[in-house]
Amino acid sequence: MSPDRAPHSAGILLAVVGPSGAGKDTLIRLALERLEDEPRLSLARRVITRACDGGSELHDTLDEGTFAQAEADGHFCLTWRAHGLAYGLPRSVADEVSNGALVIANLSRRSLEAAADRFPRLAVVEITAPREVLVARIAARGRETREEIEARIARSVPVEAGEGVWRFVRIDNSGPAEKGASQLETHIRSLIGELAERSDTLQRV
Repeated sequence: MSPDRAPHSAGILLAVVGPSGAGKDTLIRLALERLEDEPRLSLARRVITRACDGGSELHDTLDEGTFAQAEADGHFCLTWRAHGLAYGLPRSVADEVSNGALVIANLSRRSLEAAADRFPRLAVVEITAPREVLVARIAARGRETREEIEARIARSVPVEAGEGVWRFVRIDNSGPAEKGASQLETHIRSLIGELAERSDTLQRV
């Protein structure tokens, strides 16, 4: 068990994972628009060693050296590497979860084991789509060659819920984004209900 792991958690970290092109950012954005009046819900702002391109999520940017120093100094509650980049969640995310919030974070599947060790109540939503849909969406970004896209897709494997995952849901986002967003919204509302039930239980103890 990680020394930073709390013995219990008032809140929940909801990790949204899936291959590039699955539409994670789009579904998160649409679902949050429908839940904008929910005070217990927030979105983690990631730190990435890549500048924002305006075509995906808003995130904070650090160069490799500064990121490594921030990581060594304990400014992140979770870090991972993927596709040649470093990613991190600020320690404030762990504080929010400890204080009873439901925090949504766009994570990599390779970060789930560490996330489960860090967050006692880790819920996971995997966003998926058929291979041809993924290829078309990635190509539309214009950041990678066809060969790079094929290699990226080849590395993608289905997520299996490990023993540290508290809740797991898979959403097929091959159709209209509104449909996938509705499924994500419904799941988020169920998790918010779990927060309310836990709060009531703790108040009665």
